[in-house]
Amino acid sequence: MKHKSRSNDPCKAVSFRYKASQELDSLFQDFRLMCNDAIRIALKQKPKSRIDLIKIAYPSLKEYGLHTHYILSACEVAYSVCKNKNRVKDPYIKQAFLKLDNPSYTLNHLLLRIPVRPREFIYLTLQGSDYHLRFIDDPTLKRGSITLTGRTVSIAFSKETAKIKPLGNIGIDMNERNITWSDTTGKTEMIDISEVADLKENYKHLRANIGRKTRQDHRISQKLYAKYGRRERKRTVQRLHIASKKIVRHAKQHRLQIIMEKLKGIRKLYRKGNGQGKSFRGRMNNWSFREIQHQIEYKAKWEGVPVTYINPKGTSRNCPICDSPVATLAERKLYCPKYDKTWDRDELASLNIAAMKMACVVPQAQPSTDEAVKRNPNLGNPPSRKMEVNSHVPKSYSLSFNFLPIDL
Repeated sequence: MKHKSRSNDPCKAVSFRYKASQELDSLFQDFRLMCNDAIRIALKQKPKSRIDLIKIAYPSLKEYGLHTHYILSACEVAYSVCKNKNRVKDPYIKQAFLKLDNPSYTLNHLLLRIPVRPREFIYLTLQGSDYHLRFIDDPTLKRGSITLTGRTVSIAFSKETAKIKPLGNIGIDMNERNITWSDTTGKTEMIDISEVADLKENYKHLRANIGRKTRQDHRISQKLYAKYGRRERKRTVQRLHIASKKIVRHAKQHRLQIIMEKLKGIRKLYRKGNGQGKSFRGRMNNWSFREIQHQIEYKAKWEGVPVTYINPKGTSRNCPICDSPVATLAERKLYCPKYDKTWDRDELASLNIAAMKMACVVPQAQPSTDEAVKRNPNLGNPPSRKMEVNSHVPKSYSLSFNFLPIDL
């Protein structure tokens, strides 16, 4: 039972820079060969568990002469790679890296000691800021495995966190250029992330220029693609971290449960031949909706804030006050004829998401390209070409806070 509770503890991987050592080059190469040998053994013998793979591959991997912990780590990597159901061909590891479990290394402040062979070690000096020292010097955090690459050392930290008992909900609506959230206390905020969309558009043109100028040399083009791809991802992730941190902080201060849409199958909506333009498909397929959800989820788990996903279908259909269908206007506006109120589409969606039940997780359905409901022909609006909404679709729940009536 202790092992089970520990596996459910929130975990964070913190990356450190370090001063490279020439002694690591041969160690990287040997570990990569060990992983590939373990993969070949796993594909041939088809072990049922990681322990079975260790028993089978241990004699052959022992010939490398490295510490026993490297054999265990190589078998763990090989087994996880071979068990990947999405692979289309036999896996092969090209990147040089090391992976060690907690008992095999020693970390004394910023001095890391890793084994090579029995009674033979390599010492690495890590480069850390105040953010890194906050994790190293915290005695309540547990240290997990480490992963070394040619540039960084990633150390996994975990802690025991008691989940808070939520007093309300905060609904989050993801969009290409903004993140809109509303909570059950009546507060709504729209976080502008248009800088991320502009950043991706600039790097799209940059990659096009690289392809035109280096079409005669594939090696140079691949190096440039990798270089600017890493730069684009780092700049994108950093800007999304600011938004996700702000949302989780608000949820923790007000003891709110985070509710997000389970966006699944988005990429299938924007394929070639679906009727959209090339530029629009490129924008939608480059949308980092899962990255921001991943950041919110692991940060909330670290702080003990519960996270729930719901079906995204119909979150922009009904008015959050009177639950009546809304009509679509220009500039992402929605109009409620019954309450005579004009809503911003993103604000309305976040209010409906926040109004969902605390423990309601709706099975995922195919998301719609346009969540707005057809205009009601009985109110004088022109009939819509959209399909009729099935009667079994549940209506959103009314919010628990009060709105002041509008005097006409």
